[in-house]
Amino acid sequence: MLPPGPRSPAFWQTYRFVMHPRETTRWQVARYGDAIRFHGLVGAGVAFASAELAREVFAADPSTFEVPKTIPSLLGPASLLATAGEPHKRQRKLLNPRFHGARVKSYLETMRRVIREHCGVLRRAAEAKGVVAIRDLSQTMTLDVILETVFGVGTDAAERRRARDVLVGLMRSMSPLLVGGTVLHRHWFPPWRRFIASRAAFDAWVDTLLAARRASESPGSDVLGTLLESRFDDGSAMSDSEIRDQLMTLLLAGYETTATAVAWGVYWLLREPATLARLRRDIDALGPDPAVEALVRCPYLEAVVSESLRVEPVVTDVARLCKKDLKIGRWTVPAGDVAVVNLLAILTDARLFPEPERFRPERFLERTFSAAEFLPFGGGTRRCLGAAFAEAELAIVLGTIASEWELALASDVPERAVRRNITMGPERGVVVKVLGPRSTQ
Repeated sequence: MLPPGPRSPAFWQTYRFVMHPRETTRWQVARYGDAIRFHGLVGAGVAFASAELAREVFAADPSTFEVPKTIPSLLGPASLLATAGEPHKRQRKLLNPRFHGARVKSYLETMRRVIREHCGVLRRAAEAKGVVAIRDLSQTMTLDVILETVFGVGTDAAERRRARDVLVGLMRSMSPLLVGGTVLHRHWFPPWRRFIASRAAFDAWVDTLLAARRASESPGSDVLGTLLESRFDDGSAMSDSEIRDQLMTLLLAGYETTATAVAWGVYWLLREPATLARLRRDIDALGPDPAVEALVRCPYLEAVVSESLRVEPVVTDVARLCKKDLKIGRWTVPAGDVAVVNLLAILTDARLFPEPERFRPERFLERTFSAAEFLPFGGGTRRCLGAAFAEAELAIVLGTIASEWELALASDVPERAVRRNITMGPERGVVVKVLGPRSTQ
């Protein structure tokens, strides 16, 4: 049995959700409930908008689903996001330890150094009595964190400039027109040609990095180095093409999303002075220049990060293409249709998060939410591999800015979330006045 849903044309349904997901979600849930039948440009499907139904989707047998053709077309056939079944399980087993525990801790000092270096932009703006768009700042921060921790790019100016050109060029070539399906993945379509050229430049650049690492005495302690030294259960190494596809995936998954989440976090801290004051007290209590691990583990800072990800979800939904019928609750998603978990609906569900539009980190100190209730990184066997990495980076950025800088929003007009490829970012980029370094005396 299929649930009810809107009967408007597929194009209109797609446009409404892509461009106005919060308003569309609120209206659909109020009218149709926690399961909504939809027709979109990606096909027909059912969107699930409750934690209980999301839990069932994420717990389903992975063999129920197949990967949409768009993903391997964009990220490469060996990408973790493009594989399914046993190949996906094999990759996940290999990669999971590289993005958790001691591995993430080993990157924390590098993250803080890079972040503090970029805060020089704030110092110069304070001296000039100027303004800074936090989203622009967070993009450059995030990119340089990726350059050092993922690709191992050093401080040589020419090397870093070349790397930035390659990675930014690749990101800018990812047109939203290419994300919705493979119909336009054709050589006659200019955005696709630009993407193919940028991807070729990325692959060639990565190949030079691989050659240099193999010629050196050590593969390195960054992500690229760990991929080179990793071995599957049968003792085989990842191929060069597989490494390139994984690095491509990490770049696209970690750059835009983390930069956007930082901007939202700063925005809400400046909107809520009491929250900012409490966060500063808790960080100050750690002592002057606290160890980076102590900063990341600060409970209230962790709550601020979680609430930032909840109140302004960077990614609004995750989709699974069903290759056989999928029963969720009392509904059945037919084979060939898409099962969608509406992350936005669940993260703003008043049954789970009272006063969902209010920024209140305390809710994460008052109770523990299950993986199906707090799910900004998706869930199940395809949950974002870099979630722990991203949360640590967010904590360091927000903790550093909050404890070391005095900022004020440059406008009283609330920021509006707008679509930026797969993410929902602040329309004006969170422009702030930089008042100067913060004094703790």
